[in-house]
Amino acid sequence: MRGNTTVSERWVYGLPATSLFLYMEARERMIPHSGDDWIGVDLNTTGHVAVAAHPASGGVVMLGDLSGSTGDRERASQNQKIAKEIVKMARQLWCGIKLEDLTGAGFAGQKKRNAPLAFSRREGSFYHLQKLIEKRAEGAGVRLVYVDPASTSRCCSRCGRPGIRKGKRFSCPACGHAGDADANAAFNIASAPARRAS
Repeated sequence: MRGNTTVSERWVYGLPATSLFLYMEARERMIPHSGDDWIGVDLNTTGHVAVAAHPASGGVVMLGDLSGSTGDRERASQNQKIAKEIVKMARQLWCGIKLEDLTGAGFAGQKKRNAPLAFSRREGSFYHLQKLIEKRAEGAGVRLVYVDPASTSRCCSRCGRPGIRKGKRFSCPACGHAGDADANAAFNIASAPARRAS
């Protein structure tokens, strides 16, 4: 504490509290990103709409629910909440976001032309969620890049070798790792090289 402070001015970490809070607000607006710390987000999941993983902390967050049949409005609202949470997590961890580059016909979920899908582009989809995450990340100053989706669900996030995915479970015969398949994919997405920026 400094001798000349008034009763209304408090000092925190050697700075007046008001200066510290202004500094923290400015720091939140300018999210520096060193390029090596990422959250991987798996949007093509079973059971959850999105699974986010942060390799540096080992944290995994499962967001949304695909099991219930909800209408377009509910899905759109759910997507808004999920996008907000993913960007919030990236801001708090001071890292970027990696998503799979799922821009082909398979991303729309159509094995055949005009085939319906329960969670398609027309119904508050993964595409919609991806665009919401892009928009929020840009507004928050969080870096977002896309990665090649090849093998993100089939390879082990610990050793990199091919594993076995059965529904929601993943197991690796090479290193013995076993766990949630979507979390494994999200960790792989976080460590994959960037294909393109948003």
